[in-house]
Amino acid sequence: MLLRLKDVSSIKYDDFINSFSPALRTHEIKWSDTTEPAGFTCLNSTLREQPAFQFAISSNEYGRVHGFLLDRIFYVVWLDPHHRLYF
Repeated sequence: MLLRLKDVSSIKYDDFINSFSPALRTHEIKWSDTTEPAGFTCLNSTLREQPAFQFAISSNEYGRVHGFLLDRIFYVVWLDPHHRLYF
């Protein structure tokens, strides 16, 4: 996990949010399509308004890291080892 975070931290901002890499599987989270339609309810309203993203924990595993970008920094909110956010 830590090695993945290290690797992802070297990716440029624009490459991260626009990545179509099958190894990274980065994309914005559409809450209405998930098991958590209310989004990051553990955050205050200002942070909940930030677009949420996910990326794969590793290139050949199923888990995901969910969080949001603020000032070009990715803040991890949830670790989803079994990728259960999506049905």
